[in-house]
Amino acid sequence: MTDIQTFLQKIGLTATEAKIYLAGLSYDRVSVNELVKQTQINRTTIYHALDTLKQKGLTSRINHLAKTYFLMTPPANLTRLYDEKIAILEMQKAEMANLIPFIQPTADKMRPIKVTHYEGIEEIKLAVEEALYCHNNHWDIIAPKNNFFSEFNRDYAKYFMTARKQRGLSARSLWEADISHRHIETIDIAFRHPRILPPIMHNKFKSIIILFDNKTLLLSSVKEKSAIIIESQDLHETFSAVFEGLYTVSQPINTQK
Repeated sequence: MTDIQTFLQKIGLTATEAKIYLAGLSYDRVSVNELVKQTQINRTTIYHALDTLKQKGLTSRINHLAKTYFLMTPPANLTRLYDEKIAILEMQKAEMANLIPFIQPTADKMRPIKVTHYEGIEEIKLAVEEALYCHNNHWDIIAPKNNFFSEFNRDYAKYFMTARKQRGLSARSLWEADISHRHIETIDIAFRHPRILPPIMHNKFKSIIILFDNKTLLLSSVKEKSAIIIESQDLHETFSAVFEGLYTVSQPINTQK
């Protein structure tokens, strides 16, 4: 009986309601006097519990030969309590869905800047992997002449280029003049949309800067072996504004032989 009472409490009955309901199920109809005798609960509490059970649809009152009796609803009807809970949850879910658009901007503004540091070659590779699998599938990148990809071993450079092509990753690239003299495949031009930085900006960048999603990746040289990913919409937009300004005044690559 205790297990059944516990279950009834889980679906929304009080301990008193559960005890009275189970006691009443033993009768076709039951009087308050009989419920007092069976449960040892005082009359006032029983009347109150019967009233709340009636509100929940689990009992009804009848008069027979000038006496008042109570009929307990069959246990099969308990599933209605689940239906009511489900209906309430569905209503709350719908209300929450309507509120999310109003809550989200506030949450975004309060979100702290996330900065992740990567030390050593293997961790740098993890940072690059995060950039390779970005959500918007696009990079804006500033690459100095001497950078991690050009200085590290050729096997990794080959892996990186293959992974970028397989992902269909598009980019806009800013390079220094010396880079433009190397052989560049037409498909690379299509993917990377490279431009040459103005002479005044040559040798000013010591690290690769990659902008993707709402993140900024700063990738040092092989010598320093470190990288940082900054996750911040505000900072990303600031770096993007700098990139746009440089890209506008930079010279497109001449593909003519």
